[in-house]
Amino acid sequence: MKKPFIILLYVVVFGLISEFIFRELNAIKIEKAAKKGGIPQAIKNYKKIVDSLSEVFELPPDYLLAVIMLESSGKKKVAVRYEASIYKKLKLLQNGKIDKFENLRKSDLKGVKDKTLKALASSYGPFQIMGYKKYILKIPLDSLKGKNNVYYAVKWIDLSYGEMLRNEEFKDAFHFHNTGKRYPVIGEPQTHDPEYVENGLSYQKYFKTIIYKKDR
Repeated sequence: MKKPFIILLYVVVFGLISEFIFRELNAIKIEKAAKKGGIPQAIKNYKKIVDSLSEVFELPPDYLLAVIMLESSGKKKVAVRYEASIYKKLKLLQNGKIDKFENLRKSDLKGVKDKTLKALASSYGPFQIMGYKKYILKIPLDSLKGKNNVYYAVKWIDLSYGEMLRNEEFKDAFHFHNTGKRYPVIGEPQTHDPEYVENGLSYQKYFKTIIYKKDR
C-alpha cells in the first residue's frame, strides 16, 4: 500500500514544482517586457482611455491592459489580421451549411459580398476584435476600423463576458476573449497560444500591483 502512495506523492510534488518553475519563468518574461517591451507602450498609448472606460463599464483596467498586451503588444498602430478559418465558417453559414456561428444566423449574412465577408473575418485594433462582432454591437463595420475602436472593443467585452470579470473569473475571461469559451474544466486550453491565459494572468498581476498599486 505504501508504494502507490509514495508514487502519488512524487507525482503531486513534481507537479507543484513544475508549476512553480513555469510561473517564475513567466514572471521573468513579464519583467523583461516591462523594461524594454510592449508594457511601456501599452501604458503610454492606452492607460488613459482604458482607465476611463473601465469606470464606464465597471471593468478592471489591469485586465484590459493585459489583453492589449496579449493581442497587440501595446502598439499604437495595429495591423488588421485576417483569419482564414473564421472566413470559412462565415461562408459555411452564409451558404446554409451550418445553422449558426456564435450569435450569427444565415439571415445576417444575406447579400453580403465576399470582400465584406473577409472584412468581417478580420480583427481590428489593440484588442483585436473580429469584424463580425459588429452584429452583437449593432454598429457599422467601419466603427470598428476607426478611432472609436477601443470604446466598442471594451463594450463588446462588457456585453460578452463582463460578468466573468466582475466576478473575478479571470482565467475564464482570458480564455473567452481568445476562443469565445470558458477555460476547459478538463484538458488543455484552446487558445491559439497555449500560454495565452498564463501570460495574460501574469500581465494582469504586473499592471495591478506595479501600475495600480493594489494588493501589494
